[in-house]
Amino acid sequence: MNDIKKIEDLIGDYATFADTRQADSQLALFTDDAKTVVYYPENPNNPQIIEGSKALLNGFSGLNQYEKTFHFIGQKKVTIKNDNEANAYVYTIAHHVKNEGKGEKSLMVMYIRYEDTLIKRNNNWYFKERDLHIDFIENRTIE
Repeated sequence: MNDIKKIEDLIGDYATFADTRQADSQLALFTDDAKTVVYYPENPNNPQIIEGSKALLNGFSGLNQYEKTFHFIGQKKVTIKNDNEANAYVYTIAHHVKNEGKGEKSLMVMYIRYEDTLIKRNNNWYFKERDLHIDFIENRTIE
């Protein structure tokens, strides 16, 4: 399997593990010193920085507040810099269903882009940094 395919599988695994609430498996896709930088649409110049395994795991576990999530991966561009480094740019639409109680549910849809820095170790690719740009969010009530 070539490196671009391995990285595309890594990107897909991240979304699958998020949607199936496998936070430990999601964390295993990252280097030990990895970080995520989250850029929110209401304040893009003041991002949230999530560094280290414990903080990342807490972030992934935050999805447990939702009844269901569905991450749809759109176009992506993977660039191999050298034998052990790569970058990826990934568009995603992330759906989050929350049970609000009394039979009401809400749907939050996030339109996001990931800018990834990837490292290859022992013939496997890992996220070194995964920057999340939330372009806009749509909220609505669903049945």
